[in-house]
Amino acid sequence: MSATDNARILDRGYRQFDGQRLGIGSAIRSTAWQTTRSIFGLGRKARHKFFPMAILGITYLIVVIQLAAVFLFGQETAEFLTTNSWQQVAPGIVMILFAALVAPDAIVRDQKNGMFSLYMSTPLTKSTYLAAKSFSVAGSILLITFGPALLYLLGKTIKGLGPDGVGQWFETFARLSVACIVLSLFLCAFGLAFSCFTNRRAIASIVVLLAYLGTSVPSAILYDETNIGKNILLINPIETAYEFGARICNSPSIVDNYGEITTTFIALGFFGWFLASSLILLFTYQKREAI
Repeated sequence: MSATDNARILDRGYRQFDGQRLGIGSAIRSTAWQTTRSIFGLGRKARHKFFPMAILGITYLIVVIQLAAVFLFGQETAEFLTTNSWQQVAPGIVMILFAALVAPDAIVRDQKNGMFSLYMSTPLTKSTYLAAKSFSVAGSILLITFGPALLYLLGKTIKGLGPDGVGQWFETFARLSVACIVLSLFLCAFGLAFSCFTNRRAIASIVVLLAYLGTSVPSAILYDETNIGKNILLINPIETAYEFGARICNSPSIVDNYGEITTTFIALGFFGWFLASSLILLFTYQKREAI
């Protein structure tokens, strides 16, 4: 007689879950955190960590070296600290490159390995799933937009080159924070919108970069070679968003030729691109089957 001959069914049916129910908020936070770990390759092989960590590391290393030079070699080297804080935000090409790396990693792998269907079997809906992914991607991009600018602002303050008075300092800090958050949300929406058409991560990154180049190059050519006018530059989404952040910070324009465009049109261009990117993402996922 085998051991299985003595097997008995001791209970039948389903048991009611008697554990702690943390709700949809916990599901969003958990998904966002696990996505952030995936973006930076935490818990994965070294090759998954290389590119995002390299971009972050180089960006912050430049800041640290410049600040160290100022504090070690004196006031003469502090000229770059006298510029407006927004001018110390990472260049637009660095930010779009970083967005093209992190945004696809947040959603493309879920399509490829079937995790999206698994997520849809949890309390998450398509909208809350996208919210969790957006929190993760925007938060990751915020590291490269807000972090360097904040370090420069602190460096200016310590060297006595910062805003005059406590009130003006906090106003500068608040404007810089809002501008960086807004820019990070925009890069998140733009990156996710052009990453959701494929389940191949490399292809998704290329699509995001091509979407940027496909708007920036024509805008520059049309501005230089035609008489359409300066507002044609607004078809470049990243530079428009970058300029919008400068207007929030009351910073001089640091994007060529954008200083000629009124703040009203800059804001309209920014929110137009942000709305278009968000609608592309929402429409694509509302049509996507969770099977």
